[in-house]
Amino acid sequence: MKIVRLRRRVRILDGDDVLSEILDHPGPTDTLFDVLAACVQALAPGPRVAILGFAGGGVVAPLRAMGFAHPIEAVDRSVAAETLFRELSSAWEEQVEVTQADAVDWLRATRRRYHLILEDLSTSSGRDAVKPAISLNTLPALVKRRLTPDGIAVTNVLPRPRYSWQRLLSRIARPFGAGLVVHLDEYVNRILLTGNVPTPQLASRRIRAALASIGSMQSDRVRVRRFTP
Repeated sequence: MKIVRLRRRVRILDGDDVLSEILDHPGPTDTLFDVLAACVQALAPGPRVAILGFAGGGVVAPLRAMGFAHPIEAVDRSVAAETLFRELSSAWEEQVEVTQADAVDWLRATRRRYHLILEDLSTSSGRDAVKPAISLNTLPALVKRRLTPDGIAVTNVLPRPRYSWQRLLSRIARPFGAGLVVHLDEYVNRILLTGNVPTPQLASRRIRAALASIGSMQSDRVRVRRFTP
């Protein structure tokens, strides 16, 4: 993990991949993290949100800038980057609770149900970050069980060796059935939306509006499509 300190922000890198972009103020990162934050702000049917894979909390600055002021519960196997997050964000981050634990163990132990769960796990494969096997095999069903009946799961999907995008997304979406996929002009990642999702048109309008509300450069660089496993 490499830490790059820039003006008013810190970037956490794993090889060439940006794991987090931590700001010292609420505002846009102009990156993928803005789009993940917009999915939370635009689609969560209620205030209870959990993040699996906190890293440095890259979604928090854009999410707070969008007006999402509710408490956030997060889990990560390493809390090393949380120190940087607290250093830069403690004055304005509101209530962000980070637990050091395995995401599967944490979900199995909790009895709470969440309106939205953001799954942002990755693992290193040489120079590239890829989606871990646990995100395909065990987590999807666990995430579904921990959602409210109207809840939504937001998954940041990275490539995985020997998996086509159709196969990869289908494995994650399997417990939910059909969903939506957010395509990003500048990133290989896909964002999979499952659960009680709106129509692609409505989701696109809401996500773009959330991005535009903070002046994010990503506001006109996303497309939402229906996905069927």
